[in-house]
Amino acid sequence: MEQAAPLWNIASVAIPTAAFLLGLLLLAGSRSGGGDFAGALGGGVLFIFGIASACVIGEVAAWVALARGERMAWLSALGIIGNGVVIVPVLLLLLKD
Repeated sequence: MEQAAPLWNIASVAIPTAAFLLGLLLLAGSRSGGGDFAGALGGGVLFIFGIASACVIGEVAAWVALARGERMAWLSALGIIGNGVVIVPVLLLLLKD
């Protein structure tokens, strides 16, 4: 049986990386900070939740790659571990009382 081309496992690593770099550029270029402390943290909170959302998409892409039997399964495993490292703390933060 021939293995599928590595499309989804590359996407599982590339999507969160691209979102992180884009978010970092947007966060660095924002001129917020005026006002109270909570207002100054708004951009950082949006950055964290944006990265977490991209990591959820990357996690799904990694599992799709494993289900399709794509080559370079190590990249899918790296995507699952790397995205999980970001998703779990954000999820725990959301579920905290």
